[in-house]
Amino acid sequence: MASAPVLDHRLAVPDDDTVAKAAEAVDILGRFLRDPAPLTATTLLLTAKGEDPTTIELPAPALHLLADILVQIANGHAVTVAPVHAELTTQQAADLMNVSRPYLVGLLEARKIPHRRVGNRRRVLLTDLLEYKRRDDTDRLAVASELAAEAQRLGFDY
Repeated sequence: MASAPVLDHRLAVPDDDTVAKAAEAVDILGRFLRDPAPLTATTLLLTAKGEDPTTIELPAPALHLLADILVQIANGHAVTVAPVHAELTTQQAADLMNVSRPYLVGLLEARKIPHRRVGNRRRVLLTDLLEYKRRDDTDRLAVASELAAEAQRLGFDY
């Protein structure tokens, strides 16, 4: 099997036609996944070139992941897939978090996100990055809730 890059930086926001096709596929796949019986699916792939069809069997976890991917595309979002054990460069990690690389490096140097050095380069495990993002999102939500409660207490809610 060919090795793929950890993150594809050629991401593009899907166009209207792609969004519509993804939404239709989500509907069909969703109905299939709601049926408790199937654990795998046999899929027939057809090409526009008129070649002979190819049949593949997809395991249930792959079908659920495919459904998740299609939902994101149907919502107009660009999607990438990375192995959980992946090590990211600081630029890849910053891109994934939608922050600048210097800001991410600051988080690494402050030991807020675990990392390791490979020569003079830093590497971040995707799992560590996602855990930091989960904690940060939780903290932000708590602060926003506190601010909303304080605004309500002071009568600033409209």
